[in-house]
Amino acid sequence: MQTQDVLKQAGLTLPVTKQFQQHIATLLSEHALKTKVRAVVINFRDPDYSVESGGFHPVEMRFIHKDDEWYFDYVTDFSFMGRVYPELEKEIDFCWSGHYVFHYLAGDISLAAEKNDLWSLWESNFMEYLSMDIYRVTVTEESC
Repeated sequence: MQTQDVLKQAGLTLPVTKQFQQHIATLLSEHALKTKVRAVVINFRDPDYSVESGGFHPVEMRFIHKDDEWYFDYVTDFSFMGRVYPELEKEIDFCWSGHYVFHYLAGDISLAAEKNDLWSLWESNFMEYLSMDIYRVTVTEESC
């Protein structure tokens, strides 16, 4: 399976590495997806992540299946926010279909270099966490 043919970018163009693409392509192929799947959501969860002890942020990714190709929809990194009643909220959001990159401290990021730098930093950290095998991964299919 060639990764450049598996994961397409539309709306945004970020420096997604081949290593990242290969990992996602493997997850997609391991779950023997049906041809009538409209989209897939992949969740990465550290079972020990909590307000009290911290841990590795939950991550959710969505990929759209269109014309026998897979397209990035979004990659969202969540964290607990709030002091009295903390809740999981978006910390970083890369949204190809919405054409934006968001960070909770900076808001919408408009400069291409800043988007690319944030993606590269986030992706590098995420791939390191994957190599540590700390995530429980679930894949959910959305049917047509």
